[in-house]
Amino acid sequence: MDDDPEKRSITAPETDREEHEDYQVSNGGRTHAGDGGQVTREKMLTTLIICFCNLINFMDRYSLPGILPMVIDELKLSNFQGGILQSAFVVSYVVVAPLVGYLGDRYSRRAIMGCGLLVWSIVTMAGSFMTTFETLLIFRCLGGIGEASYSAIGPAVIGDLFVGNTRSKMLALFYFTTLIGGGLGFITGSGMAAATGSWNWGLRVTPILSMVSVLLIAFAMRDPPRGLSEGSRLVSTSWQKDIVYLVKNPSLMLSTIASIAVTFTVGAIAAWGPQYVFLGRQIINDTSLSFDDISLVFGIVTIASGLLGVVCGSVMGQKLRVQFPSADAIICGVGMICSAPFFYGLLVLSLGPIYVIYILAFLALWFINLNWALVGDILLYVIIPTRRATAAAFQILVCHIFGDASSPFIVGLISDAVKPTIDSDSETFRNFKSLEYGLFAILFIEVLGGFFFLACSWFLVSDRAKATKAVAVSIPDQSILYDKNKPSQVHVFVPASDPAASASGLTMMIKRSSQPMDEVNLENA
Repeated sequence: MDDDPEKRSITAPETDREEHEDYQVSNGGRTHAGDGGQVTREKMLTTLIICFCNLINFMDRYSLPGILPMVIDELKLSNFQGGILQSAFVVSYVVVAPLVGYLGDRYSRRAIMGCGLLVWSIVTMAGSFMTTFETLLIFRCLGGIGEASYSAIGPAVIGDLFVGNTRSKMLALFYFTTLIGGGLGFITGSGMAAATGSWNWGLRVTPILSMVSVLLIAFAMRDPPRGLSEGSRLVSTSWQKDIVYLVKNPSLMLSTIASIAVTFTVGAIAAWGPQYVFLGRQIINDTSLSFDDISLVFGIVTIASGLLGVVCGSVMGQKLRVQFPSADAIICGVGMICSAPFFYGLLVLSLGPIYVIYILAFLALWFINLNWALVGDILLYVIIPTRRATAAAFQILVCHIFGDASSPFIVGLISDAVKPTIDSDSETFRNFKSLEYGLFAILFIEVLGGFFFLACSWFLVSDRAKATKAVAVSIPDQSILYDKNKPSQVHVFVPASDPAASASGLTMMIKRSSQPMDEVNLENA
């Protein structure tokens, strides 16, 4: 071994390669770890383009709730039909997302995103001209093409550009645009409808912005090699091996189940929250607020709670995981459980002062928003680079099917079923109480999701160690140079026989400059 204390070559034992026969490794030339710690203009531009795609997708998603009463009144729809319009995007998403996940781990991600968003722009704009429930429903069913085109690929690209806390910050930015987009969707949807007198115009802002995103993807976005930030030389395997790998990963499975509860809750509140508050104001004869006013404030509350929630969750994760490796999942679980009482208070006190309702909504959303960036971070560090797009597609797919795509029409279905049993001469009161019963269903789902996050924390350290080790042993010559003055060389693989190894066995150390960033014992990985 080189005696130079500033630089040494450390070789991992061959047995470690044999333990990972289900991974295929490129046999290219000598490889050094990636430059995931450096934030360059090119990387930042790519990240911002991906975030912009996420922003406009969720603007489109939540433009409809901002105009839903107008749509229901004009087209003579039931609550169930209104909920179906909000959930319809999942039809195309179910078909497109698995294909995009598979292709995104193998082919040009920039081409996939660009083509998908171009098609989505066209069908979304066409849908805004529909004037019947049936035709509008058809085009809303095609709305999932846009999200399927980037939602799995985008975080995977960010994971290939950055590592460590830098990656966590970029993921926080990505998931922050989810909440910002939802809030802006309420505002632009209801605002355009109010300005033009037609709900159709509320659906026409995002297709225009989507065309801008297509141009940015075509001419400005970078598609990095998979695993670049970690210096990985892993290559894609068969789809069957990918799926088996994902299903056997407890951290991914448990965090996905918990995330279903997150999207179920957020989807129900986003779809029916403004309508529920508006009906409550009508019951107490408060005519000072229109539905547009309530949608506007809901959008502001969503944005504010999203900003603080995502940032606070990401910062807490970065700080606490140094001492508590399972902190990410614990923060998510505690946030979910703490959110439920505030949602309950919102429902119980919905006929009280309007400022109390907004404060409770803000607190409930703040707690639940703690998890967005952390869940994305968990997926990236427990899954190897060549399977991240497939993993993200799988996670988002099931979250949509059983989460925010299901909850609006489930709440609407419960509301329509309960409504005939409510004894009142007031149609408004019956609509209000029936919707309240439907929204109560989300509380149980939310608490259950919190416990699944806590269960995820039991497996997080071991699953992360396995993924980190798989990337490390993929380097062709099993040797990595470490120079503490060169932050681009970040991995050191230390065999147990080396004095630097821990007393208990094999250790992987990931370093940035001269500061240790992470240390995971891999003896039982």
